[in-house]
Amino acid sequence: MPSPVGHALGGAIAGLALEPAAVWACALAAVAPDLDILWGRHNAETHSVGAAVLAGLAVLTWTHGRRRRLALAVTLAWGSHVLFDWLGSDAVPPIGVMALWPFSDAYYFANAYLFDTIFRQVWRPNFWTHNTWAAVKELLILGPVVWLLARVRRRRRDPGIAPASL
Repeated sequence: MPSPVGHALGGAIAGLALEPAAVWACALAAVAPDLDILWGRHNAETHSVGAAVLAGLAVLTWTHGRRRRLALAVTLAWGSHVLFDWLGSDAVPPIGVMALWPFSDAYYFANAYLFDTIFRQVWRPNFWTHNTWAAVKELLILGPVVWLLARVRRRRRDPGIAPASL
């Protein structure tokens, strides 16, 4: 399952695609599901489509319905966390994510291994090297998407930029 770096990049992608002014909020929303580690239910309810929708509804409520694009961006950012964990490697049972909560409490795992599992045991001999390499791989996979979206957004905002500068 990806590191906070990979999750933040997923949130940035959602933010850049829908609400560029709120890229940081979307990055935080994409990392937020892992707060469930604090109460011992990692990969459970917070790692679901239901929680993503609730996050979007919270934004809608907080903004009194005026920021629908932001609410959608936060929903997709949160959802990117669920997707990335589903596509990642998992070493701690229960394996997978409770992706369809509240409709199902089953755990789903894609066996895709696109992202490496992140070790949480600092005492492991290869904790730092493994986690650093996992974060670098996430940057290599997701960084170009973030860069491309940022460039496209910048070009739209400033049409005077020549196409060759991409």
